[in-house]
Amino acid sequence: MAAVNHPITGPPKPSPAPADGSLPLRIEIRDLQKNADQWNLYLLGLDAFKKLDEKSDLSYYGIAGIHGRPYRPWGGVQGDNPSGWQGYCTHTSILFAPWHRPYLALFEQQLYASVQTIASEFPAESKARYQAAAATFRIPYWDWAATPEDGGFFPNVVGSKTVNVITPTSKGQTVSIPNPLYTNTFHPLLAGDFVSQKSGSSTIPYAKWTSTLRYPSNPTSTAAVSQENQVFQTMSTQFAAIQQNVNILLTDPNYTDFTTFSNHELINEDPGYQASLEDIHNGIHGAVGGPGGHMGDLDYSAFDPVFWLHHVNVDRLFAIWQAINPTQYTFDRVDTLGGGTFVIQANSDENTTTGLAPFNDKSGQNYWTSAAVTSTETFNYAYPETQRWLFQSNSDYQNSIQNTIQQLYGGVTNNFTDNSNNFTAQSTATTAPAIQAKADTENQKPVSDVVPAPAVKEDSGFQSIGGLVHRIHEVFHQENSPPKTDTDRRLDLEAEVADDHKPQPKATTYTDYIANIKTSKHGLGESFRVHIFLGDFTPQLETWHTQGALVGTFMAFGKNTTPGDEDETGCGKCKKDATRDVYITGTVPLTAQIISEVNKGNCPSMDKDNVLPYLTKNLHWRVTLADGTEYPREDVPGLTITVATTEVTIPVHGRPQRSGVYETHPEVTAGRPAGASA
Repeated sequence: MAAVNHPITGPPKPSPAPADGSLPLRIEIRDLQKNADQWNLYLLGLDAFKKLDEKSDLSYYGIAGIHGRPYRPWGGVQGDNPSGWQGYCTHTSILFAPWHRPYLALFEQQLYASVQTIASEFPAESKARYQAAAATFRIPYWDWAATPEDGGFFPNVVGSKTVNVITPTSKGQTVSIPNPLYTNTFHPLLAGDFVSQKSGSSTIPYAKWTSTLRYPSNPTSTAAVSQENQVFQTMSTQFAAIQQNVNILLTDPNYTDFTTFSNHELINEDPGYQASLEDIHNGIHGAVGGPGGHMGDLDYSAFDPVFWLHHVNVDRLFAIWQAINPTQYTFDRVDTLGGGTFVIQANSDENTTTGLAPFNDKSGQNYWTSAAVTSTETFNYAYPETQRWLFQSNSDYQNSIQNTIQQLYGGVTNNFTDNSNNFTAQSTATTAPAIQAKADTENQKPVSDVVPAPAVKEDSGFQSIGGLVHRIHEVFHQENSPPKTDTDRRLDLEAEVADDHKPQPKATTYTDYIANIKTSKHGLGESFRVHIFLGDFTPQLETWHTQGALVGTFMAFGKNTTPGDEDETGCGKCKKDATRDVYITGTVPLTAQIISEVNKGNCPSMDKDNVLPYLTKNLHWRVTLADGTEYPREDVPGLTITVATTEVTIPVHGRPQRSGVYETHPEVTAGRPAGASA
């Protein structure tokens, strides 16, 4: 039972409530920028929120601290675990996705309150306008897997030191302020809350840095500064693999099971079950934080403002998965590894009624549960893709979402079909072939301009949508053109007969290639990265995350669990997981990079007879520690890299279909450090 303290409701619904049941949307950050008033309020509200007294539970600092450090009770929620383990966050757990939903709602609730206060402070001539904008404000997300309109794989505004805003006292004129999205400056960092982390033979001085950093210029120096350009380059380099990973997770039949979809704990050795939402989430943390950066350590990541943009997108992908798998969000699993948390008993039964501490429900007397937070409507928000009220049936709704997934994240499969442009997407983001993601962008209308497609059968896909558009075009011109003559009709008939005798298009199939990574999570006593390369790469390891040969990076958030060490983790679940030697998995898709190699003439074709020997010679992997230094691959406990393939069918009518059947090719990595057993 939770203390009667801090009920979490999310922002209120608009009043009066819309007749169609619609809710305010959490939208992509670059789309929020297009709404000048809400964008202005967001920046001012976030800035004010971050300046609240850090000792308050409901301050930015207090809420960020729930995720990791300083490992102390929040909101009067004391530990029910007699072992004394500390920490609330549920990583490497089936509760990973649902736990973060009320966490985000709490943050949004407090940020919303700050935005309302700012809006009320504007002078009379503009107050009503700003208050109207504030009423429907919701926190934005950063869609790191969809090709952005502006070509920036990391939002420019997040990486800028200053921003222009209109304040309540600036008389309608813009003024420059420190960008609240760029960093979080502690005022001050409360003594004892952070500890400096050992990494290899060095120490990352988290306890001494006065603000959050991304890619610190020297991960072991107290004088380090952020290198935002490194975030841009890293996200650009790894974008194709990130996008394909999201596509796999949302379209492969193996991931319709929530346990498999949700978290990265090794449950099934089958090569087609190694990806997860948590694994993709980990990679973004590592790519944005860089060696030594706050986002690259879960103890400190929530203090970086980009954490919230990232996690809202994780919640969005969770909501999209729920919409297309409406009966699969169920689980009842004994925590056999004995992890537990500060308030969850080790070896307890984790199911949809497990309390998501420390988050109190609307009554303030009980914890939210996974079952209670099933719908985003519980916290009064939706996403552009999950506007159920726009559709007459569930099949229409799900068909729209599946088309959106293909439009946004089908970069690789769209290379194998010329029908990809016929998708109707309920989103503002854009897509492009993944192999061209670093250079190409495509335009797409904002969500307000997108009209839901008329009802089509669930399996009709883009062919029927495209045909429908074509038919509307025909009808329009029939009604606005002169009557046809007998000659016109004869020519039309001859054309139809000729079309009937043309060879009919056939479905095509291609092979999809992935690298699977398996490792002991806490085996090194710290976080580490596994970098997957295809082709030659230079030995300067500080450039590995931006080299063209890099396909993707697997991130493992290991912890030091050695009793008595100065940087011993305060995460009780991590200690138990380490004792049980928990293994985690992830995937790095290879197909986009292989297509590029084929196009450059380095590999003869996409056929396995050509690709597998090419991978045997050109696929490489290396390991770096939290501070960016290299670590011997062969010394990482349990690390194994394998290559697997599956078949993807591009039908004449419909969306690409993944077979869900994977074949492992141990010969590709066998005989090398951390390679597969032959």
